[in-house]
Amino acid sequence: MDPRCPDCGVSLERATPTTALDREKIKLRTDEPREGILGSLGAKETVDVFGYICPECGLVRWYADLDD
Repeated sequence: MDPRCPDCGVSLERATPTTALDREKIKLRTDEPREGILGSLGAKETVDVFGYICPECGLVRWYADLDD
């Protein structure tokens, strides 16, 4: 994946979003149930997210890592 800034047309630089408090990676919770016993208990699937930033204008975009 080589995302480009829609405003500047340059390649976006990849960054890893983390929480300020615990420095943990940010995840998105989906409506899909998790596999196994956790799913049967109502836990939902999560996906990692990656940020991309434009080095020219500072635009930030987030993309989910959907590769399983």
